[in-house]
Amino acid sequence: PEPVFRTEDSRPRHDDAKLAAQGIQKLSSRRLLLYTDIPSAQASGLPELMDQAYPAWEKYYGRLPPARSGADFQITGYVMDDKERFRAAGLLPADLPPFANGRHRRSEFWMNNQKDDYYRRHLLIHEGTHCFMSVVPHVMASQNWYVEGIAEYFGTHAFEGQTAADHWRPVPPTHFGLMPYDKRLFAGMGRIEMVREEIANGRGKSLLDVPRIHPDDFADPQAYAWSWAVCIFLDTHPRYRERFRRLENHIRAPHAFADFSRLYAAELPELNDEWLLYSHALCHGYDIPRAVIEFKPGSPLGQEREAVVRADRGWQSAELLVEAGATYDISAAGQFTVAQHPKPWISEPQGISLRYHGGRPLGMLLACIRKKPDTEEPGAASTMLEVLPIGPQSRITAPHSGTLFFRLNDYWNELADNTGEVRVKVQPGKVPVP
Repeated sequence: PEPVFRTEDSRPRHDDAKLAAQGIQKLSSRRLLLYTDIPSAQASGLPELMDQAYPAWEKYYGRLPPARSGADFQITGYVMDDKERFRAAGLLPADLPPFANGRHRRSEFWMNNQKDDYYRRHLLIHEGTHCFMSVVPHVMASQNWYVEGIAEYFGTHAFEGQTAADHWRPVPPTHFGLMPYDKRLFAGMGRIEMVREEIANGRGKSLLDVPRIHPDDFADPQAYAWSWAVCIFLDTHPRYRERFRRLENHIRAPHAFADFSRLYAAELPELNDEWLLYSHALCHGYDIPRAVIEFKPGSPLGQEREAVVRADRGWQSAELLVEAGATYDISAAGQFTVAQHPKPWISEPQGISLRYHGGRPLGMLLACIRKKPDTEEPGAASTMLEVLPIGPQSRITAPHSGTLFFRLNDYWNELADNTGEVRVKVQPGKVPVP
């Protein structure tokens, strides 16, 4: 077969001395040629950061086709405090569509300076990701939700051992594509807050709504927030990750939405429930792997059923099918820890009233009932969002038929330090004596 080469480098060459006289400095590294008028303290290290992002892109998408000349792949970026200065210098094309934060075209990008150090770096990597993807064969360039979500995903980064008090430094290893875990370290991004605000205002989206986001909607930052939320969810979830990373091989315009649905068709009801639970509880450091649900089906109760509920996981199936209108007695016993510092917080199923999550004591046993899959439409609101407080002992009347699930109440970003479990017993509700 004929060798495959990437498109020839068509980036313009500039008169660096003339630009310097106009207040535009040049910084360069192997992967980024940067022209900027921002203060040197803000610009220093940005080219090296792009060099560190490049191996992460290659690991995810594979190596780029080589250039015929043998030259390295390099991006030219323009980070601007004063747009008019760049326009006067001929660095801002007249035909470039307007943009609020950044815009790319093949191997060049333009971005406005940002007030937050983190978000300046985030946006730089975001635009660099677009430039890299523009030469990756078969990437779904026409699917805005995917390319914008992935650019946001790679843009989310942190440095090894970084704390909120640190000044940023592009010292390897830098981690890309992670869940923001501290609002102070990810200042200016705001994607988690946007999703939470949308849901609070009744504008939540099912998983199938996001691929339907129209390209024009990306004038609003909420479209980026939803796209990022889907991409990090599918790419981090151990059951859905492999298919998501092969997504570009399965989706083609104009049938992109149908292809996406078909890719996950076998698990669409389960996937939708997990997505809704995740999006409604999204927070900094949300632990997607520990929140994974095993949708073990339920069977009728009989005389009694026991289940073990781990403290370091999210919703767990009791493998029990409850019937609408039937009454059940639930009791639980055991000790577990819900935190380790400053000393172990030992809890029992009634929870610890020193701290609350979702209006209920930390560690309290909770339940929900998932409707039978054959009565649930993919994309519909999940009955698993309807939480029942249980504690050490409770009697419930099932509002609908379905599989019973339990969890021990805790923040979704604090599951990792939990240990222990409780044993839960479910029996038919006793008929009160007249």
